[in-house]
This record gives sequence, structure tokens and C-alpha cells, in this order.
Amino acid sequence: MAGSFVVALSACGGGHVSPAPPSTTFNLQAGYVNLVNMGLTTNVALSGTVLVNGISTPFNGTGTLTLAAAVSATFNNSPALSQSETISGTVTAAGQSAPYISTVVGYYAAGSGAVLGQSTNSEYDVVQSPFTYPTSVIGGSSGILGTASRYADSTLSVSLGTTQISYFVTAPVDPASPVSVMLTNKIYDTQNTLTETDVFTYSLTTGSLLSFISATAQSASGTLSVTAQ
Repeated sequence: MAGSFVVALSACGGGHVSPAPPSTTFNLQAGYVNLVNMGLTTNVALSGTVLVNGISTPFNGTGTLTLAAAVSATFNNSPALSQSETISGTVTAAGQSAPYISTVVGYYAAGSGAVLGQSTNSEYDVVQSPFTYPTSVIGGSSGILGTASRYADSTLSVSLGTTQISYFVTAPVDPASPVSVMLTNKIYDTQNTLTETDVFTYSLTTGSLLSFISATAQSASGTLSVTAQ
């Protein structure tokens, strides 16, 4: 959503105020489709907190974020593209080191790139109305993209709640600079109680190049921050 004000100023002898230049626009949909089709790999720093014997304990570590290039797949009994996102590394908490790995598979419509859902080894999420990202955003743009229904598995027989997906675009430092795009997932249980908030931050250029900056997750069981190095 964007707005503008035209202000008329006058003084003795007259005066003139030039209108502000138009805001630079960015194609978020093209950037996201490029990321899905091409994938990426980047080193990341890991940090956060985890419950150890009921006590919140800080941890840190390093790892690698890998987004595989999309491949043909089936999602919810229909043809789709799938992209695996894996974070693997080593973390240290309370003086003890342990491997860390997390994998999420996202699913997209082959033609339009519309978001269909995602799956993990313990959850299967289906977007109620598949959506595409905006093709024209500016600094300050924001909105709710859609809602996903959460299930225990692909049978869709056990409901876990919903996830609301939204976006926010920060203003560029100057017209030639990239913008930061924050994609937020608010995760609710079946009682509509917010249980987790995940925020993914990307850099988006005018050439529709979307690059990973960071991700955070916060729930009652702990926090996780993943930052590109």
C-alpha cells in the first residue's frame, strides 16, 4: 500500500515545489521464482536457546543452508515443483557439541510458481488458496499473502492448526540499493493460539535477485537464529 501527498506552498512573489521522484519498484514474485528454480548454498551462523532439563540454555554454532533447485514432484495428489531446504551444522550448548539438521520441502505450481504448501517429517501444510508474491513492491509494502492448513501427514486426517503468511518490505537506502523483504509465518494450534513465529529475511534487487540474509524462529521450546556469513 502506498500513498502520496501533494503540498502547495506559496510566498510573496510565488514559488514552486517539485514533486518527489517515483519510488523504485521491485518484482518479488520474479525473485522468488528465480530462487526456487536456481536454489542457493550459503554458510550460516546458528544461535539461540534450547530447553535442557527444563532450563533455557543458549547455544551457538555454524552450518550450511542449502536450497536445492526445484524438481518435478507431486503435492496433495497434483503435479507440482518441490524444493528442499536443509540447514546442517554443529551447535554447542552447555559445553556439549551436537550435530544439527533441519529439512523442509516447499511445493509450488509448475506454471505460475504459486505457493502450494510444505512438508516436514512431522507435518504437512496445504495453502488454502494458492498465492503468488506481488510483482511490484516498494519500501513500506506489506500484506497478508495467505493461510495454510496444518496436518500431521499427507492424509489430511489430523489437523494441527493453521499458518498465516505475510510480507513486509523495508525502504532501500537509495534508489539503486536492494530492499529487505521479511516473510513471516505465524503458526497457530487448533485452538487458534499462536505457538511459533518464523521470520525469513531476504535481499531483493531491481534485477529480481533474491538472496538469503537471515531467519529466526521463536516458540515456547526455544529460539533459533540463522544468519548468512
